[in-house]
Amino acid sequence: MFDSDFLGVLCGLGCFVTSIVLAIVLGAGFLSALQRALLRVEPENRRMSPGQVWLNLIPIFNLVWCTVTVERVAESLRNEFLARQMHSRRETYGRTRGFTLLTLLASGVLFYPAFITYPIAFVYAILYWRQISRYAERLKPGAYAPPPTDEAW
Repeated sequence: MFDSDFLGVLCGLGCFVTSIVLAIVLGAGFLSALQRALLRVEPENRRMSPGQVWLNLIPIFNLVWCTVTVERVAESLRNEFLARQMHSRRETYGRTRGFTLLTLLASGVLFYPAFITYPIAFVYAILYWRQISRYAERLKPGAYAPPPTDEAW
């Protein structure tokens, strides 16, 4: 009924559409996690509004905005953890993993073959997403109450 060339093209098109849909769903989940973390930060401690993470969906603009997003989300989380007295000096609040991810993505385009750097970048994307989600969980209302300060009575 169909010739093999047509079936091959149809299969290739199906794989392409499936990968695009999967990328959109994963990207939306990732940006949603960043937004959720920012929503749990008090407005006075935020360096960007939660809705601004969605600006990363704008092509070309996102080449610069993704670095701004990583920096501002990390700084917002740091400010909130400081305000809640939950800060630790060792914490990077996702800054290291976020910038490592961006460096791997950029180097896959500019310097090294993408088939080498993109799988590593995918792993870092998962690690960054997980780290931000854990910070959001720690900031959930009722998740943690800092110990009372000793007033030396």
